[in-house]
Amino acid sequence: MFFIPNISSLNLIKAEVDSTLAQIESQVGTYADERENTAVLGNCVEEMDQVHGALRLIELPGAVELAAAMSQLMRQVQANGPDASDETFAALGQGIMVLGRYLEYAQIKNGVWPQLLLPAINHVRTALGQSRLSDGYFVRLDVLPEPPEVTRLDVTPLQLNGLVRRLRLMYQTALIAVLRDQADTPHLRMMIRACERAQQVCGKRPQALLWWVAAATIEALQQGVAISPARKILLGQLDRQLKALAVNDGSGNPDRRVLSDCLYIIGLAEQGEHVLAVRKAFSLDDTSLTEAGLSAEYELMCGPGGSVIKTVASVLNDELAQIKDTLDIMSRGSKNDTESYNAMADSLVRVSQTLVMLGLLDSSQVIRQQAEDVRAWQGEPTAPDLHALVDAILDVENAVAGLVKQVTPGADTVITNSRISVHKLDEARALLVAESRSGLSLAKRAISSYLESSYDLLHLANVPSTIQSVAGGLSFLQIERGAAVLRSTARYIDARMIGAETQPSMTDLETLADAISSVDYFLESLEANKPIGEFILEIAEESMAELGFPVANVQMA
Repeated sequence: MFFIPNISSLNLIKAEVDSTLAQIESQVGTYADERENTAVLGNCVEEMDQVHGALRLIELPGAVELAAAMSQLMRQVQANGPDASDETFAALGQGIMVLGRYLEYAQIKNGVWPQLLLPAINHVRTALGQSRLSDGYFVRLDVLPEPPEVTRLDVTPLQLNGLVRRLRLMYQTALIAVLRDQADTPHLRMMIRACERAQQVCGKRPQALLWWVAAATIEALQQGVAISPARKILLGQLDRQLKALAVNDGSGNPDRRVLSDCLYIIGLAEQGEHVLAVRKAFSLDDTSLTEAGLSAEYELMCGPGGSVIKTVASVLNDELAQIKDTLDIMSRGSKNDTESYNAMADSLVRVSQTLVMLGLLDSSQVIRQQAEDVRAWQGEPTAPDLHALVDAILDVENAVAGLVKQVTPGADTVITNSRISVHKLDEARALLVAESRSGLSLAKRAISSYLESSYDLLHLANVPSTIQSVAGGLSFLQIERGAAVLRSTARYIDARMIGAETQPSMTDLETLADAISSVDYFLESLEANKPIGEFILEIAEESMAELGFPVANVQMA
């Protein structure tokens, strides 16, 4: 949250700004109905300029940008005269309303989330014919942290071109699924892998930071952050950055606008290895909201205003007081008749409806149930009946009091390949897919242990046989291309890692990891009953060909 150091200044000017906004709203409405009354609009422009100037003085982020955009739009309306569109007036009306709510919200919270105003700002900018502010516009990049250190891949320019082309193929094939709203976890995992490899290409060069953040961004989408049209555009921008990697080799400063947009998305997520690391490095916990938090804050800002809530709460408390008085009389043996019970039930229904208006849905449901119970009373109510109603009323009073305090300042992909349709796999095949993934996971862990132990070959002893076993399972599943890739990787490990006098380079080992991971992504998609297609196996085949162990040309059976 952006805390307001000079909140006292906002308190001093808020009443005047509220009054001015109310006048502007009335005058804009008048002009919308009487387009010849240009004098009214002239007053609006002058008054909005005053509001903008006042907000600039107290440095209220978000409000300054919205007021500036509305001043421009009012001047445009003044210039266009009667030809101004209805959409223009809709943007102005929404902007005035949201700005007033935002100022009240800032006063209550003693701070602001300026990103809450992005929809209103962009509505006004669209009416102006200007480009929209990106999601990350209000993300501050005062200091850029260092990304985790990774070993830079030692590749020649020619090898770099081939590697970047392969990474783009991995990224783009998954991106296409994202753009078509058909993306599943394996697609996003492929994109994350491409970003991780791009970071390795950069090593300690400046753009390593961008690819570290990009991997976390896609992980955030994988964790459930919505993939909006603007975020699809951002993913396309990352593809262009990946293309440029073949030329700049990671040199040059990362695009700060792309970085800001990525960080905004990461701020919306709550879990994930990359996400948590980036959130910590950029201190996003202090300056960002999760998606659930953003929705809750927006609802609080744009819900009923504080004065409205207090007025409704006052009326509600009066109604509850009358019900309690009646209950007191009933407990003494008076008014114990059907007419009195129905009257009290009607009062409880009104309370329930009012609670819905205040957003207290759980309390509303409880009171509505009590209304039904009271209407069913016969003769003198029992002590448990009275106690249940009293408890419900007390709960409502507490909920309403809490609400008032809050607004008081200072308080599926379509499967077309029938030969591998997982919809037709029986339980044995589903189990085999899971076991195959477990085997690959075991092999990858063994290779990692081999690297961490300074090339202790003991860790690799069972890896070729494990991979060959998985390859046999894939053959049973009629995934012959995947099986052929794994047989090739087993031969490579036997010849170049176990049987060779010198160990392969880190570049070659990462290429081997690309091949194994690609097969794993393919199996993961089968496990989720959403096959992603054979293109991922093409990446695995290319990787093994680069290592000098080309895969036999086979087709999916």
